Amino acid sequence: MLRAIRANRAKVVVVDITGVGAVDSKVANHLVQTVAASRLMGATVIITGLSAEVAQTLVTLGVDLAKLNTVGDLQGGLEEAERLLGYEVVQIKDAPKQHAPA
Repeated sequence: MLRAIRANRAKVVVVDITGVGAVDSKVANHLVQTVAASRLMGATVIITGLSAEVAQTLVTLGVDLAKLNTVGDLQGGLEEAERLLGYEVVQIKDAPKQHAPA
């Protein structure tokens, strides 16, 4: 991830952990270190998809939650990333239909 941040000059990274059922202290520590390293490289990390079990484990392990930017689901994470980047989604009314080139 850190190489990709550098290669793509990423300002925001969304990490979705929806499929992660459980974490231990080693995984939690690695997650926090990765977020910290990303910050040093100028990128903001948004963690999405935390299950109730993972959230409880992070609290129990004493992870400094102030260092993690979390959003409930991937859609919310993408919306937060757009907000951080200054993007705004607008609806275009009566836009002309695009035709495929022949």
